[in-house]
Amino acid sequence: MSNVLELSQVDAYYGKIQALKGIALSVKQGEIVTLLGSNGAGKSTTLKTISGLVRARNGSIRFMGEEISKLTPHEIVELGIVHVPEGRRIFTSMSVTENLELGAFTKRKDPKFIKRTLEHVFELFPRLKERRNQKAGTFSGGEQQMLAIGRAIMSDPKLLMLDEPSMGLAPIVVQDIMKIIKKINEQGTTVLLVEQNAKAALKLAHTGYVIETGQITMHDRAEKLREDDSIIKAYLAHA
Repeated sequence: MSNVLELSQVDAYYGKIQALKGIALSVKQGEIVTLLGSNGAGKSTTLKTISGLVRARNGSIRFMGEEISKLTPHEIVELGIVHVPEGRRIFTSMSVTENLELGAFTKRKDPKFIKRTLEHVFELFPRLKERRNQKAGTFSGGEQQMLAIGRAIMSDPKLLMLDEPSMGLAPIVVQDIMKIIKKINEQGTTVLLVEQNAKAALKLAHTGYVIETGQITMHDRAEKLREDDSIIKAYLAHA
């Protein structure tokens, strides 16, 4: 499998504070890759740097073989990288359908694609179909997360980046979200997943990276990481 995404020696800063220190990681076509780490380790910053919200000061970010570190966020979205941020960021005063149609902004000249993809999202998330005209702000946390993922799918991502999709959700809802992510991946979308629920993430992912204080400290197949004593002690013992 070829690399969809490749980061090499990426540094990123917030002002004078260095948040990422020589990050190197790759995501292969068709994989789910998870990035594990504690709060403040640099997980979200890594995703923001890939999507252009934080500018890489040094290093290379290549997507489908193309250098993207100097592109704007909207140019990166148009290439096929879609970022679902922590906190969902849906438009609460708008309906489900309106939120989803906004996700298809880059496809606005292709109404047939939008109609087809909207039906696909409703197949993935029957609850959204049932409430397609309901204001998104009336939804539970789990329903809002489903809507955020559905909105991302509307832009036909080649790489879907998810930042803490299980945050604040009940365990049974987390199971549903993880099943949906697996199904999206099985349908052909490559996924980069940031997730504090390490147990769920490593069960779902093919490959995992561990980031600590802005540096990658470990990288292996997910099943190997699940068996690693240091990972068990740091992330799985109380999961």
